[in-house]
Amino acid sequence: HDPTSRLHHGVTCFGSPAVQPTQLCNSPSDSDFEKPRAVQDRTVDPNRYNIPLEEAAELWTASVQESNNADRKAGVPYLSAKSKDYFVDDIPSVAVSRNGGLGLELLELAGGRDDGIGITIVSGVTKGGNAEKAGILPGDSIAAVSVYETESSSDSKGSFGLVEETKSRVRDCECRDFDNTIDALANFPGDDADTVYLDIKRMRRWPKVQVQVEYPPAQCAEGVDNVRKIELFAGENLKRALQNRGIIMDDPGAPKCDYCGSNACYVSISKGKALLNPMGTTEEKLMKLNKDCRLSCKTTVGYNMQEGDLKLRVNLSQW
Repeated sequence: HDPTSRLHHGVTCFGSPAVQPTQLCNSPSDSDFEKPRAVQDRTVDPNRYNIPLEEAAELWTASVQESNNADRKAGVPYLSAKSKDYFVDDIPSVAVSRNGGLGLELLELAGGRDDGIGITIVSGVTKGGNAEKAGILPGDSIAAVSVYETESSSDSKGSFGLVEETKSRVRDCECRDFDNTIDALANFPGDDADTVYLDIKRMRRWPKVQVQVEYPPAQCAEGVDNVRKIELFAGENLKRALQNRGIIMDDPGAPKCDYCGSNACYVSISKGKALLNPMGTTEEKLMKLNKDCRLSCKTTVGYNMQEGDLKLRVNLSQW
């Protein structure tokens, strides 16, 4: 083991002599899609998009945003990915037994600030240990530690005897340095806590969909291929994604879409329908006689974190 390692309640901690000072980055502007979210009818196990420790360690960064929103406050650091090809997924409340130790190793990637801000990740889990059994992976980062405590008290009316009440305590450790993370894991729970509940941040590869777009030959100059191949991220809105990749959607002969007002919203899907979100009631009625068609403004590609191949035609009245 590294001579600088320390052991706390089964957490082996490695200080890094090459640790970099933490620099906070401004968060990127809003994109046209959201990261894949867990839904009841998920069709893909998100763990297929996990990445190795070495790759994750290169991608973690700490960001802040300038204004408040529903998810977080301005100026509060949060973990994000350096590349748009990856995203940070939330895995809340992972129960890990402390009986025999947590069985994980931590590595500080960035720190050295007086305010304790940094980046600390799991660098290893003990085979057969509690962290591995709970599903924690090397490359994960711990965002919060919670413990639940049951307290007994006498009923105020004296008629029901003892009353038990469960209370929780939470220590936030997202974007914290080595020492703060260790304190949250080893000292904050106290000696009586048999189990800790960890909020995990996991770096994952963003699933992608390979799309073949066909133009009407009449809209292409002589000798110009009417087929374009592009790559879309799972979760993108189909219409905006096509336009952002330079696909020209212009179909004067088609009726205007009731939703977006475009005359080129309709597309025909010949491959990969299962990669798209289900139709809403209104779209389903509109497409009753055109089962292969979708309103691109109401269509999401890579539904439920799916990857695969999609083939479609645009500007349908020009065919």
